[in-house]
Amino acid sequence: MHLPNDTLLQGGKYKIIRFINSGGFGCTYEAEHVMLEMRIAIKEFFIKDFCNRDEKTAHVTVGTQSKKGLVDKLRRKFIDEAKALFRLQHPNIVRVTDVFEENGTAYFVMDYIEGHSLSEIVNQEGPLSEERALKYIRQTADALQYVHEHNRLHLDVKPGNIMINSQDNAILVDFGASKQYDEEDGENTSTLLGKTPGYAPLEQIGNDVVKFMPATDIYALGATLYKLLSGVTPLSANLLASGEDLDPLPANISKPTRQAIASAMQINKKKRPQTIAEFVSMLSEPEQKSEATVLNTEPYIQPQNDNQINGHEYVDLGLSVKWATCNIGASKPSDPGNYYAWEEDQAHKEWGIPWRMPTEDEMLELKKKCKWTWTIQDKQKGYNITGPNGNSIFLPIGGCQDELYRSKMENCGLYWSISTPPNYTGLAYYLHFHQYYYGINWNSHVIRQNIRAVTE
Repeated sequence: MHLPNDTLLQGGKYKIIRFINSGGFGCTYEAEHVMLEMRIAIKEFFIKDFCNRDEKTAHVTVGTQSKKGLVDKLRRKFIDEAKALFRLQHPNIVRVTDVFEENGTAYFVMDYIEGHSLSEIVNQEGPLSEERALKYIRQTADALQYVHEHNRLHLDVKPGNIMINSQDNAILVDFGASKQYDEEDGENTSTLLGKTPGYAPLEQIGNDVVKFMPATDIYALGATLYKLLSGVTPLSANLLASGEDLDPLPANISKPTRQAIASAMQINKKKRPQTIAEFVSMLSEPEQKSEATVLNTEPYIQPQNDNQINGHEYVDLGLSVKWATCNIGASKPSDPGNYYAWEEDQAHKEWGIPWRMPTEDEMLELKKKCKWTWTIQDKQKGYNITGPNGNSIFLPIGGCQDELYRSKMENCGLYWSISTPPNYTGLAYYLHFHQYYYGINWNSHVIRQNIRAVTE
């Protein structure tokens, strides 16, 4: 049914390494971008109930003429969805980089995620700690909020579709069931509707997802959290609606998390949280959380000292480098400043020697050796970061700007580093944070983000 190993696609641009798995919509492969010597993943449109493959040529045909119209329609939607997913740029969403037609079918190319799905992790390790489960759920929620801001539903959120990468971050994958909704006319694109037992709410089982309603994804997210904490797949929505009850969660799970799951998994969609933000607000605070928000309403006053280079002030946090007080293009610490596509070295270009962008290791040092406190300064949310010597800087959230599609992430801080991942052209590491998470990821050079410069 699937392509054999070493199959070449796009004139030798891509080479199949191995078959990973198949679903109702297609086959997924680990592959290689031959010229870049980079591992990737490729999704192939192949509906196993309707499609056949010639073993010699790999050409895909439809088994019966009566199904040809349906398969052609679904293939066109598969391509349209791949194009739409290319526009979704978020650190917790798998990145689509290419789409093409070949062998009588269609393919799209994604980042290969080195790691395991939450389903595999729970099967191997058993239930997760509440702290660990909430970390992954918050990251997935952050991705879903971004998806919902683009008037799209995922419609197949489950542990098997959340990958944990080598940096221990959650990546939402498999948008095969995703739907885009037009603001005036309702749904305008769709693929095969995901109906995974235990994670699909009642309205999804009954094909009643014709209006944009985040509560459908929120049910699945709550069910996923239940699975992570209990190790048990939730009963189907049909059984819950008939009066069956979920097995109780472990006794050590906090009351807020229990209530959040119960609320998210309400049979009546109108009784669930109606937004991702509402659901996240119900969850227990992380055990190792930042201090309570500190509201600073005093106007910013530029301190008078000699810690300046080329007219730009720095703070010594007791680390290997000194960090600028303000972002490039900002007039004060709470100002996000300007947005830049990545180039080496934008800080040096803007502020001159000896200013530069921080390396990945220097960002990791900031993460691991400093105390991070979520706060508000001049009505701007962000983190107050205190170094080992007691000095501190403020990093505001500013989101990012997609140079191609003019989209912007809200409620996140994204700051470029000078470091690039090995064997990955067009990507660079960056510091990413929001109220419940801070860490290092990588992003495409075309995404416009903030820069906080450093000096020796």
